[in-house]
Amino acid sequence: MPADNSRGICVEIMGKQHQFACPADQEEGLKQAATNLDVMFRDIKQQSGMASNERALLVAALNLSHQLLSANNKIDACQQRLGALAASLKAAANA
Repeated sequence: MPADNSRGICVEIMGKQHQFACPADQEEGLKQAATNLDVMFRDIKQQSGMASNERALLVAALNLSHQLLSANNKIDACQQRLGALAASLKAAANA
């Protein structure tokens, strides 16, 4: 990423301020991602009673990774269905 397009942005996660480099047009997405991670972290700590921030953050990361994999699998399945439908429409149009 070009240096002139990147800015430092400060977000709060686990009750601490963290600074990240971020392209100017992606600042809002980074802020939303940080808020989502922080909420998940706090929920895990509260529900599980985990004392370790590191462990709670790891569980949050695993949950987010699982959500991402599930979403990608759903997207792949939809793309396959759309491809099959497009092939059916093409075959019907050529018949």
